[in-house]
Amino acid sequence: MSEFINNTERRINDLLQFVRGLIRKEKGSELIRQYADAIDQVTPYDVVVMVDRLMKEEIAIEEVKSGINKALNMLYKGLVSQKIPDYSLIPFLDSLVRENNELNERLIEMRPLIKAFNAKDIEEEERQEILDEIGDRVYELTQFEVHYVKKENILFPYVEKYLKDYGCLSLMWAYHDDIRKYIKETVEIIEQGNTDLKRLNRLLGDLFFTMYAIRFREEYILFPVIYDLIPEKVWDEMMEQSMKEGFAFIEPPEMKTIAKEKENHQKQEIKHVVSDPEAVLDMGTGLLKLEQAIMMLNHLPVDMTFVDEHDEVRYFSTPGHRIFPRSKAIIGRLVENCHPPSSVHIVKELLDAFKAGKKDKESFWIQMGPKFILIQYFAVRDEQGNYRGTLEVSQDISEIRKLEGEKRLME
Repeated sequence: MSEFINNTERRINDLLQFVRGLIRKEKGSELIRQYADAIDQVTPYDVVVMVDRLMKEEIAIEEVKSGINKALNMLYKGLVSQKIPDYSLIPFLDSLVRENNELNERLIEMRPLIKAFNAKDIEEEERQEILDEIGDRVYELTQFEVHYVKKENILFPYVEKYLKDYGCLSLMWAYHDDIRKYIKETVEIIEQGNTDLKRLNRLLGDLFFTMYAIRFREEYILFPVIYDLIPEKVWDEMMEQSMKEGFAFIEPPEMKTIAKEKENHQKQEIKHVVSDPEAVLDMGTGLLKLEQAIMMLNHLPVDMTFVDEHDEVRYFSTPGHRIFPRSKAIIGRLVENCHPPSSVHIVKELLDAFKAGKKDKESFWIQMGPKFILIQYFAVRDEQGNYRGTLEVSQDISEIRKLEGEKRLME
């Protein structure tokens, strides 16, 4: 056993040196020769641990992505030679794989269109018709967003609980964001009648490459590693939460009966958990039944999320339509793991400022399609001024921005 562990550790270290060399732009052929054994004998677990260690180093995320892209091209043969599990035995993973299969069909159907609009002898009117169809098909890929949302908000939180080397998740999230950007830019330039074929081809090439790359990394690297790590009951919980999020390009699977007994991280830490809806809460300025308090919070026209003083997510509201998706899997999760790599540093800086007493609130606003979203953060302090957590409040204020004059009567 010790020899097996030593060999695994040696391969991981060699792969780490291999990718570092690629990032430093050292000669590829020399690196392949130097680390040939690790490349030939690579396992999915080796890659997961190697990426985790790489993500902990002070290397720009774009450099990490570039190095990993190059490395996986060279590790591809070794990884596909490994036997992958039967994903059909786990409904949650099976649904993700079937979504990938449907995505693949749509990407294949787009290839002849891309070839046709690049033809030199094509009439401009026909080229525009083909471009319009490509635009429609790329826009259709926005439906695959639910696939990435389920990974980020359901799968990733559970993986963090069962796999200590989970740095690859934030890297994968960064690729999700790249895909979102490529789809948005591609649709925009086609809608604008932009005939810059060089830029359009580059965007489509990046989109295809990244979508295929993510599928490969799911099915040949991440899923094989976590397949036996996560208990069946937890996989069932993920499937149940997926039913609420929806599915990309496939019909919702039939939901099997799931046991009602679920582990609750918070209940293990709190001595007295009140779950009776008739229980009365002393709110300081009045008494409310638990059921009333929950309804009141969920009827506010805002998304709320509370993070405690240890940076762990403890609560989120469930209004009729959330702006940013949440699942119960994030409860107890470190808040920094709930954000893509591009914004993690902002979260850390804000929480540090709240804890140090330098700030009590901070606001951000973004345009999300037709919606104008206000995102506010409030430091929560007790009567003695001690920091006890952060409250995030998000609201679509598009209609509020349009208000003028006064309204004193009910219509």
